[in-house]
Amino acid sequence: MFIRHAGKTKILWFEGDTAREVRNGSLVGFSDSATVVPLRNDSTDVPIGVARRNDTTTDSADVPVEVPVEDWVEWEVDTDSDGGLVDSDIGQNVAIDTTGGASVNAGDSAATRIDRDDVTFPTVRIVDRLSATRAIVVLVKRASTLIPDTGSIT
Repeated sequence: MFIRHAGKTKILWFEGDTAREVRNGSLVGFSDSATVVPLRNDSTDVPIGVARRNDTTTDSADVPVEVPVEDWVEWEVDTDSDGGLVDSDIGQNVAIDTTGGASVNAGDSAATRIDRDDVTFPTVRIVDRLSATRAIVVLVKRASTLIPDTGSIT
């Protein structure tokens, strides 16, 4: 589960998705339909923030998302169970963990953890190691980051 450690954030409300569930504490982005979905660890992932409640496919309410309002907001997060963090992981860009799928079930990650062994689609940078299973991270890219000279949003 992503928990704000330091930095400024605010809560914004976005439409939930009727096909994909969102889990409290998961890193979320927008679907092609502009609804909130957990990140899938692919090249199109652009995080907007962290979901602050579970949202199933039958919910009709908007989803509260904690959105960073400045660069370098730090998040405390668990790692996956594949391997423990070591000091040399600090500074590494890694992907989010999607093991088990994207439901709100306890066994599914649903983008609530990081995968220290996966650097294919980096989403977060490890900035501190709290333990072998817990890290402080910052978002490498986010939806509100403007690309200089293009006016595009990454």
